[in-house]
Amino acid sequence: MSSRSTVGRPLLVGVVVVAAALVWSVGGPGLPGPYVVPVDSSAGVGMTEVPLEHGLDDDLLAEVRESTAHVHGLGCIAAQVGTGFVAGADLVVTAAHVVAGFDSPIVDIDGVSTPAIVVAFDPRSDLAVLSTAVGLPPALPLADALAGQTVALVAYDDEGNPATSAVRIGRLIFAVGDDIYGDPADGRAALELTAEVVYGNSGGPLVDGTGAVVGVLFSRVRGGRAVAYAVQSAEVLELLAGLDAGGTLEEVGSGPCRPR
Repeated sequence: MSSRSTVGRPLLVGVVVVAAALVWSVGGPGLPGPYVVPVDSSAGVGMTEVPLEHGLDDDLLAEVRESTAHVHGLGCIAAQVGTGFVAGADLVVTAAHVVAGFDSPIVDIDGVSTPAIVVAFDPRSDLAVLSTAVGLPPALPLADALAGQTVALVAYDDEGNPATSAVRIGRLIFAVGDDIYGDPADGRAALELTAEVVYGNSGGPLVDGTGAVVGVLFSRVRGGRAVAYAVQSAEVLELLAGLDAGGTLEEVGSGPCRPR
């Protein structure tokens, strides 16, 4: 694995351990989830109520929805579904576990269904980048998240229906532990959320009041607790920076099937 940049990473303080058996992905069958080390251990603590309103006006939400995709395809033994969003010219970001083992991901966006190829795949951060052969709506900008902030999760459910919900960002954390295959891996900059999420939401963007993406949903806590996790936008920027923007993007594949 290539070395990871530490520029701009805050110092780690405190330790919180989340039981691995309780954390499940929401774009496919569950895998052990992260152990989390809080970066900001004070702001957001005690915010256990799911917010009622996400704060995006109708026009802004419509613009974000236009650039949000339903991602699906046939995995190794079953169909897999999730969400993605436009992050550049012909590029869609989603969760890596959504497309793991795919031969040919399908992207449904703005009323058009198109095949895509995987041009970046990172099982550590649980992020993947897809490239399509057709033009896409405008890319959504990226921004930093704030502890205590209320945002919108703009996603799709398992049947491909739009699903928008309000989410509160509890803490900025550094999640360490296994990658999506259960193998030891370096950590990822993540967000601990108060949210109600469902199967199919994985890869969905967390969008602030300006329409910028501050995180990408990747897992939830099982057992009725309204707790979920997202990758911070800095991880998306790092993955996109590794692409050769000046050349032809090459298919890298979507990795092996995940263990069941």
